[in-house]
Amino acid sequence: MAFHDLTPDKSAPPNCKQLFGLGSKFIPTPSKTTGRQDLEKAFTRFDRDFRLRVHFADDDSDSSFEEAPHKSKLYVKSKWTPPDRLTPSWVLTRVNRFFRELEKLFKRKTATSNLTQIQQQLLDLLPSDPTYLFPETDKGLGPCAVTFIQYIEDVLVHLLNEEVYEQLTTEEALLSADVLHADITEWLHKYRRVIGKHAYRFISSHINSNMDSPFGQFYILYKIHKGIGSDGKWPTRPVSSDVTSLPHALGKWVTEALLPIQSEQKSYFKDS
Repeated sequence: MAFHDLTPDKSAPPNCKQLFGLGSKFIPTPSKTTGRQDLEKAFTRFDRDFRLRVHFADDDSDSSFEEAPHKSKLYVKSKWTPPDRLTPSWVLTRVNRFFRELEKLFKRKTATSNLTQIQQQLLDLLPSDPTYLFPETDKGLGPCAVTFIQYIEDVLVHLLNEEVYEQLTTEEALLSADVLHADITEWLHKYRRVIGKHAYRFISSHINSNMDSPFGQFYILYKIHKGIGSDGKWPTRPVSSDVTSLPHALGKWVTEALLPIQSEQKSYFKDS
């Protein structure tokens, strides 16, 4: 079990290692097994997928079905579902019969937990305790415990470095986002035919949906493999993630465009 108590006074709640040592990919078993009421979402997806397969069964064109391969993997997934009037009656009958039989196999019961009683109590307690945070460490060495104040201070070590970061007012940041949105939109219209319709729609959809929160996310990873510093603080690695930012979709397109060129280089090694 990999867990590291990095709090200044080793004050992380007892038994944290038993819980967080399970790893960030560990999934606690739900208190109840899957019941009939939990199947609706799966039924809806299965019904739509089956209808689409039948609807486009006789069409050999690549563009006929949304799951057909595109030259670009960047495209906006369609939400269209063939209506009853365009779906053979045997499809509706068989799918409904299949669902009825499947529902008989699922009865909600109390599940056996994959956590001990101590682990479960700690999991129930920690979300309401603002004192501690449990970020990941660098190099995938497992989760760690730090205090909230400690984490803020360690983040500010980076953000207050004026040689790297510039502090903007809220108005300045929002104005910059508006300008960036306009620049990307203008670029899209200019090179629409070059990038292709699927990539165009993908980038347009993402920059519009991300305007509600156009900025990236900043966080730190604790470099425990470096050891604690002479000042009593753990070194950290800053990470600026653009996943929710305006240029994220454009960056994915650039990556896709450059990968074929990269793979042709003599120095290229395929990522394992």
